[in-house]
Amino acid sequence: MNVFKGIVKIGITVIASTSFAVMALTESGTVIKNQAGATYRDSANILRSTTSNLVETLVQPVAALTLINDQSKLGAPGRTVTFNHVLTNTGNSTDSFALDVVLPASVISAATIYPDENNDGVADAGSSPISSGSVIGPLAPGESFEFVIVADIDAAATINVSDALMVTATSQAVAVNGTSVANGSVGIQTNTDTVTATNLPIVEISKALSANIGASPSGPHTVTFTYANVGLTDMDPLQTNGVILNDVLPEGMRFNGAVSWSLSGTIITASGTTIGGNETSGDQDLAFTTCIAPNASCPNNDEIQFVMDGLAADESATITFEVNIDSGLSATTLYNQGIYGFDEDNNGTVDTGELVSTNTNRVPFLITSNYAVIANNGGCDVGTDNNCDALDDTNNEIVEIASASQGARVSFTNYIWNTGNDEDIFNITIESSTFPSGTSFFLYKSDGVTPLIDTDNDSNPDTGIIPAVGETCPSYLVTDSNGVCGYKVILIATLPASAIGGPYQTVKRARSSNDTSKTNTVIDRLGEIVASTVDLTNNLRAETGLTVEDNCDAVEDDCGYGAGPEAAAVTTNTAQPGATTRFTLYVTNKSGAAESYELQYSGSNFAVNTMPADWTVVFKNAENEVITNIPVLGPDNAVVVYADVTVPVDAESATQDIYFKVFSPTTNAEDIKHDAVMVDNSNQCLAFGPPNSNGVTFAGGSIVYKHILNNLSNDEFLNIVLTVANSNAGFSTVIYEDTDNDNVLTGADNAITSVASLAGGAQKVLFIKVLVPANTPQGTDNITTVETIVSCGTLQVIDTTTVANTNMKVTKEQTPDLNCDGLSDTNVYVTTNFAIAPGQCIMYRLTTENIAIEEARNVTLTDATPAYTTFNVIGTLPNISEGTINTITNGSTGAIIGTIGSVAPGESEELIFGIRIDN
Repeated sequence: MNVFKGIVKIGITVIASTSFAVMALTESGTVIKNQAGATYRDSANILRSTTSNLVETLVQPVAALTLINDQSKLGAPGRTVTFNHVLTNTGNSTDSFALDVVLPASVISAATIYPDENNDGVADAGSSPISSGSVIGPLAPGESFEFVIVADIDAAATINVSDALMVTATSQAVAVNGTSVANGSVGIQTNTDTVTATNLPIVEISKALSANIGASPSGPHTVTFTYANVGLTDMDPLQTNGVILNDVLPEGMRFNGAVSWSLSGTIITASGTTIGGNETSGDQDLAFTTCIAPNASCPNNDEIQFVMDGLAADESATITFEVNIDSGLSATTLYNQGIYGFDEDNNGTVDTGELVSTNTNRVPFLITSNYAVIANNGGCDVGTDNNCDALDDTNNEIVEIASASQGARVSFTNYIWNTGNDEDIFNITIESSTFPSGTSFFLYKSDGVTPLIDTDNDSNPDTGIIPAVGETCPSYLVTDSNGVCGYKVILIATLPASAIGGPYQTVKRARSSNDTSKTNTVIDRLGEIVASTVDLTNNLRAETGLTVEDNCDAVEDDCGYGAGPEAAAVTTNTAQPGATTRFTLYVTNKSGAAESYELQYSGSNFAVNTMPADWTVVFKNAENEVITNIPVLGPDNAVVVYADVTVPVDAESATQDIYFKVFSPTTNAEDIKHDAVMVDNSNQCLAFGPPNSNGVTFAGGSIVYKHILNNLSNDEFLNIVLTVANSNAGFSTVIYEDTDNDNVLTGADNAITSVASLAGGAQKVLFIKVLVPANTPQGTDNITTVETIVSCGTLQVIDTTTVANTNMKVTKEQTPDLNCDGLSDTNVYVTTNFAIAPGQCIMYRLTTENIAIEEARNVTLTDATPAYTTFNVIGTLPNISEGTINTITNGSTGAIIGTIGSVAPGESEELIFGIRIDN
């Protein structure tokens, strides 16, 4: 039977302690993702970049466990002995375990298993026994089940004769989600519990902690030692101090005094007093000494030793004291157990061989996780990663580039710091942008070449794992002067050739993967912003002295006509958290001269461009270009302006006021209009992934971009209309669905202009094929915008196509190398995924092909180890068909760069390397 379910039926719940063991294996189901990048110079000596396809590998489930510990104790005939054990799932997937007890031929007549949920070393009060052969679980990876075995000693047991029972835990895992479970050579574990029969005194000591989980810092928490003589013979307190107990506290747990003894009923030392003391109660004596770290005798750990008289048979007593948890500890589990000795032979002295003969039960204390993040410009020495400051989120908030030429690639380096006490992954999102229409954005890893990908499988690019404050920071990460570990994220903004003015800025947010409420933003700014304004109405232009607009010529028309702001919102839009909602505004110049206007917004009346936390507003023109101003508007003319308002992903259901303002800096004429957004949490929305892409092809050629339309809600969306716009005349675009589900555009795939339906949680693969006119000049950049407007907002994905006679295609494939010998197990490289267990290897093949009509020069291939992996350097790995490879070492992480040189049209070169999945 399943023990947990069986016990619940009779009204007693058994709960295994969680998070008390460290996971040793990469978690089952983790998807190892990798994508390569390449840079080259075309025939016009212009630096270009391109990216490969994304390949994925699924981590195979592995069964593993630990069972602690073997023990030896004394036992009195006709009585019982308690053995403490901890079963931990050290595999990488949820598992259940069978517990079996085998009795010996003598000494032990029976044995019963009981849960020890509260970790006090004794069977939980009121708990039901667990029969041998019962199944414990399920236990999550890293989860433990504490239990005790109460062994009955045969009343006829021969004194000084020993025998042992055996307890065995066996994994029950066979398959997880259809994938076979690999046995990690630890699918079964056995402990041996030995009892020696004696008619002399027997002292048993158990340990308990008033709390098994808490923050850093926290306390005081109470430690309780219960000691008892469970033997058949009294110990004479007048002869000797018959019990010696030592407790070495784990580093991070500090002694805080408040020692009390049940036999005297008094507090021997006050709370906060860390010196030793003593107490006498009748014939009983207790004394204790302390060593408080840092000290030459105990540099890191506080130590307490108790010396007390022996007890009569069946007599028991308790000792308690307080401990505090230090500040600044990483999220981990502190384990503690006492070790003791007693006068086993009852000769009046605790002999040397008896001093440290027995351990108490092990008591855990889990330090809770405190997730935190800061995103900034690093605050490092100029041009280096030295003397960085991870904690300054005020002076280092903005990454500023003074100027950039038209059409330039502008690189912003953002530092994402893990300021929490547990390792974390941080999703990177671009929340708002005031850059001009036609600007494309792409997130890269620290090398500025390899795309930033999604390692935690939530459809957002992220940093990968960053260790906690104070933990070892890998070489591919950065460390500030306070030991905070961080990751550099590179944002490349490719400006349109016609862009002028400024400033422009983007707001990027880093969000904890483990606690999505913990976020921080950083601003990437280029140049200067120029804004404008005027009279403002909704949905219709306002009537002027020379124009007629019967539907917006009076306050009663509910269009916002006349001077504002209005007492109540003119228009209230409904939007879901994380969605963008659009207001259609008209700016009408009612004056007799041309004007320029600034556009502003506010969450109140009126704080310029200020909204509640995480709300963003972006203005766009009729061509859907991002704007912050109207350069010139003639008298009696009107222009449409769209205001796209983005709601925070964690917004609650409420109505948020928004005030839009147009203002003339020359005449000071202004109008403020009152609108609002009602946040609707009833649904989520659709999302394009991956986000924006870029590529290169030649005049008269074509290029295909692959995107995935994800339904992130639980509801079905119908008739999703897809519209396409190209920035250059003559370019054309066709959207295909992946009709045959092979992830490659083929003749079997149908061209579409809409998606008829998309079920909740489903996704659809789309291919965006851009066709280039034959007479297009080299160096032309075309922006293809695919957009859909659905009930929860407006979604866009932008692909940038550069026309050049040189065009490099990069394909990434993978093949299994299970025994990590540098040889493919299948001799076939694929772009599809397959399952690999921790400790096994994958070989990647990067193929770069010149698919254009002119020679490509200075070609390099760049890739990097994905999260949860290291390089496997063995045999011929790594190798390149032409050129050289940078030096990498076995077991290291980071980038691999292949320098190829020139590649003729139609020719290709390849780079092959191996990686090993972390254990």
